[in-house]
Amino acid sequence: MTKKNLIIVIILLSVIDLLAAGWYVSRRIEASGKSENLFDQRDSTEVIAMADTVTGASQADLFEKPQHNTYYYIANTPSTPGNNSTRYTSIKHVKVRWPIKVNGNDELTELNKELISKAFGNGQSSMQDARYVYLNTPSFNKPIGDDYKKLTEAPTIVPVYGNVTQVLVYPYMTSQRLLVMEIDKVEYNGNSTSQDKSFIHYDRQRQRVLSRLDILVADVSKENKLLKLINNKIDDLNRGRKGQGQLQHALNVPGEVCCSKDGVFFHFKHGTISNGPVEILLDYDALEPYFAEGFKQMVGYNEGYYLYKNTLKPEPVNQSRGRAVNDAQGASSSVKEKKYSHDNTRRHYHKRSSHHYNHRYWKHDSNSSYRHSRGHHVKGGYRNWKKSSGATHRSGRHGYSGKRSWSHRRR
Repeated sequence: MTKKNLIIVIILLSVIDLLAAGWYVSRRIEASGKSENLFDQRDSTEVIAMADTVTGASQADLFEKPQHNTYYYIANTPSTPGNNSTRYTSIKHVKVRWPIKVNGNDELTELNKELISKAFGNGQSSMQDARYVYLNTPSFNKPIGDDYKKLTEAPTIVPVYGNVTQVLVYPYMTSQRLLVMEIDKVEYNGNSTSQDKSFIHYDRQRQRVLSRLDILVADVSKENKLLKLINNKIDDLNRGRKGQGQLQHALNVPGEVCCSKDGVFFHFKHGTISNGPVEILLDYDALEPYFAEGFKQMVGYNEGYYLYKNTLKPEPVNQSRGRAVNDAQGASSSVKEKKYSHDNTRRHYHKRSSHHYNHRYWKHDSNSSYRHSRGHHVKGGYRNWKKSSGATHRSGRHGYSGKRSWSHRRR
């Protein structure tokens, strides 16, 4: 073979190789419907991270119909002989809107356990049993042993001698990835009213309760920077306050946090930075450096934020007389519990023009918006319990993925 013929053979083989490569690429495009860079391969960690943040279809969460149980107690013997107004009294309220199905799952063992522990402080396996044990333990302002009886109507609450203890459990917020349950505890001890809150964050896709460490990274240096960020927000709020409305600087980052539509509320208890409980709002973008890595991904790809409108409210200290107590024969004889469902995110695309009722479920238009009664600070009694945010309204925000999220009015 001559040198010229060899060169021709090499050129022909090169052309054949190019044609084969072109055919292979065209077959891949035809099969997948899109072209890919064959030399731009993702490493395994990036693939895992993307798979973890892909959001699937959501199902509406279901909650039991709101329930209110009340027990009344009174001491048999007055503290001052002959003066019945000095008999110690105890009223215990429990109001719940308990979850029965989250994103299609009705096996909520972990969520139920956490709710029962924080709400009632016992280890019962069911909400009904936990509530019954709690209600059957009166709270008197002074130990009186077993010298008391149960009443069928509300006693008059007298200062010093009257006690009213309340527990409220209900959903606060939902989104495609996150359900937030709120637990409010309110107690009148005969002299003053104390208020406390706790929140449970539940991953709707992975069906697990998130601890504080799952939300905020455990790092001392970042904790100090976060504290400075909170105090800067307090300074901003104080510019619009006068006199006794001024908030004090926080000494520590509070342990209780609540994820909302526009950011995270940091809950300061009674007397920490103000006379009453206060919650300071920081937006998600500002908190990005302080989030745990998994939660940062969750927030970045989350959407469909919705605040539940029908939150539960505490009862007044002195009720109108004549209200019958619920059956006290045991958890098995508690009132019949009906169920209702809530179309809870924009992503569900269930469009209804108005609220309506049917024979079993209560449903709410997922596309409606409303203003929630959360303001700037606490004044007076527990019925005016409000959040302190100071943030201005924005028409929308971009998550960490660069994807625009729907906006709602602040809580």
